Amino acid sequence: MAAAHVLGCELKLKAIDVRSCVVRFVAHHFVSDRIQRIGSTGGAPYYFAIYREGQRLRPEELAHDNLVANVARHFRGVEGLAGQAVTASSATNVLQALADRMERVVHAPGPLGLVGGYPVRITPTGISIDLPEGLSLDHAEEINTECQKYDGIQAVESDGTVRFTGESAEVMRELLAYDCEAIALDECEDRAKELVAKCVEYSRCFDQL
Repeated sequence: MAAAHVLGCELKLKAIDVRSCVVRFVAHHFVSDRIQRIGSTGGAPYYFAIYREGQRLRPEELAHDNLVANVARHFRGVEGLAGQAVTASSATNVLQALADRMERVVHAPGPLGLVGGYPVRITPTGISIDLPEGLSLDHAEEINTECQKYDGIQAVESDGTVRFTGESAEVMRELLAYDCEAIALDECEDRAKELVAKCVEYSRCFDQL
């Protein structure tokens, strides 16, 4: 939507059909969240390619900074409970393609066990990573692995254990009195409840000011 909006403005048109624009986006949660909230990537690595009517646009045809800023300016994400419906609809887009055994390209998190988000081609015979030309899978993985550190994650191990960066673990210790350097997959729910309780306790400090 932001790409269609910017292209319409730059071409002096009232609008461009959003269906004529295709985006191939490789990024971690940090980037997608920050773009729609603040309108910048915060220096985190990412990769996207924009296509109009099947033709890939050159960087000079659509500046990334302008595009990213327009996401927050005109198409800011919905937060809170309503925002969960947006997340659910995004998941439904993937699940419907799988259930209907139809071919479709979608953006999905963690395909084939990879870290971060990738464009994925779903077909009746399975799924594959559908990267834009010029971007290798190794490079795409490097982008997402590096970007997860901006979310405070040092690594995700093969058994699903999440290890936090030293900086983020120290922040939790200092501000929340929460000592946690790693979370195993089977600990997620209990750890989440602990963390929520710590955050509630922390917020009460401000209520007393």
